Amino acid sequence: MRRVLLLAAVVLVNAVVQALCVIPGVTPAASPAFGALLAASLLALVAASTATLVLVGEPGQPRPRALRALAAATLALMIVGALAVLSTATLIPALLVAFVIAAPAGNADAVPWSGPRAFLWHPVRAVLLAVVTLLGLVLLLVAALLFGFFVTGWLGSFATWVVAGALGAALARGWARLARRPRGSRR
Repeated sequence: MRRVLLLAAVVLVNAVVQALCVIPGVTPAASPAFGALLAASLLALVAASTATLVLVGEPGQPRPRALRALAAATLALMIVGALAVLSTATLIPALLVAFVIAAPAGNADAVPWSGPRAFLWHPVRAVLLAVVTLLGLVLLLVAALLFGFFVTGWLGSFATWVVAGALGAALARGWARLARRPRGSRR
């Protein structure tokens, strides 16, 4: 229960920071104000992603994996961001790959290929979770569009980030649990 409350706090704090970045109403331009708000938004997103990866990892394990989670979250966000800039059609597949690769980073015995290996260890569950992830991301896209049309400004940003954070935490937890090696199997 404590982990769920900590995850909820991470999601809410990130949503508040993202909403505060919208309040000034700065438009995207090459200005210092926009650069500062963008940096604050990205730092909050990296911090929230890292905290989520650590919290969805295996309970009872030592916490030195925070640096590995930070690296995984940062790399995943950079790749997803780059692909989103190149083409919006690659955004949802890039997010799926980011969940598969980055979510296991919070597990103590995770290796870089723990996420993709989940398809070998648990093929049916991995495919089902991939379908659920894709459906969840499409649902998130629809929710973001609806919030953008009907609830604008800082309140719409807050609501969007709460929904995105809750869905992201649930999906990261699913991928982190699925990436655990089955008992008795070799690496």
